[in-house]
Amino acid sequence: MEDMIIYWIWLSLACNPSGSTFGKLIKEFDGAKKIYEADGRRVSSIIGFRNSDRTNLENKSLDKAEEVYRFCTKHKVGLLPYCDERYPELLRQIDNPPVLLYYRGVLPDFDKIFTVSAVGTRSLSDYGRRNAFNIGHDLAMAGATVVSGMAIGIDGVAMAGALAAGGTTVAVIGSGIDVCYPPQHLRLAREIVKRGCVLTEFAPGTQPNKFNFPKRNRIISGLSRATVVFEGAERSGALITARYAKEQGRTVYALPGNVGSKNSQLSNLLIKNGAKICTSAEDVLNDFKDSYRGVINTFLLKDRVGVDMMSTLTEYGVVAVCPGDDIFVAPKPKKSRENKVMVEATVITEEAAEPVSPPISFDKTALAVYKRIPESGSCSLEELVDENTDLRQVMKCLLKLEMGGFVVMLPGEKVSRKFKSI
Repeated sequence: MEDMIIYWIWLSLACNPSGSTFGKLIKEFDGAKKIYEADGRRVSSIIGFRNSDRTNLENKSLDKAEEVYRFCTKHKVGLLPYCDERYPELLRQIDNPPVLLYYRGVLPDFDKIFTVSAVGTRSLSDYGRRNAFNIGHDLAMAGATVVSGMAIGIDGVAMAGALAAGGTTVAVIGSGIDVCYPPQHLRLAREIVKRGCVLTEFAPGTQPNKFNFPKRNRIISGLSRATVVFEGAERSGALITARYAKEQGRTVYALPGNVGSKNSQLSNLLIKNGAKICTSAEDVLNDFKDSYRGVINTFLLKDRVGVDMMSTLTEYGVVAVCPGDDIFVAPKPKKSRENKVMVEATVITEEAAEPVSPPISFDKTALAVYKRIPESGSCSLEELVDENTDLRQVMKCLLKLEMGGFVVMLPGEKVSRKFKSI
């Protein structure tokens, strides 16, 4: 098997992701090794003499493929080539399926589960955030597996909702398996692999080039029986996923929104062009429950218990800031009778050399957490915990401070101030 997987890695490195090369070759040859051993002229006649992948396919060196294999073995990265019986049948059916997938975590049996992709804008509204979380949560509670791109905004929110329900999620990323993008979702990625997996067709070390994401979108929709679009502008990247889903013969749903709202342009456009309306998880589940008896169960939703969305997003480190999260208030001249610490307004001139934090009110806990952050440099979240404040409270306070623009969350679960003092 090791010898065979080397040829699949070589082929995946030689073929441009989402290109037509692999699809043409696999129809003519029985496996990657046969393609590797094939005469160059025959290969060129199949894929086209002007195909940009010709040069890569003519290079018969296996050094890079062996290097990738050693990396995956060392770091326990799973490999799922097209020839593997675990390779999702849904993915085999699409145009230009991936040659090979790298994954971390627990690989689901895709042929036996019900998968729904959740996609949408990074610049979400509170309306979109709330619905993405609730629908993602309820889909997972009923037994569906939520598939998304782990991006900031709708993706992360829907996946957090599914995790909060104890469900399985699959994240399809646009970088190498060892490159977490966005870096802010490192904690989310670690949570996903505990019950589901993070996967990609890009070789280890591949950086998140902007051209990678439209390519990976075909995999998100390809793995899913249904795709739900929550919010997005008319030219949003989620439109690409919706188009792929329609081309792949999958059912497309959309969350209806306010007419005239930029974030509702895509959803409303999709609905006008035949997408089904989705206002709850039941809208999707009821369409598939007969086909997936024993897999999804809508009766489980009757016993659902409300989950605090903001606490969950903080727990999983999901970045999903909305305009409605603005916590600025008018300045007050003195402390309130309830003994809450208030910040007085500070007047500055255009010549002021140092930035001054805007006026804002905090409770004692948030202010205490802020003051424990060093004025220069950064600190870890654990360093902000004391005998009166546990980690969960610290994260809640940091979410409020971050939304107010007072702190910056850094890679490695660290935080630093934006201003010298409050």
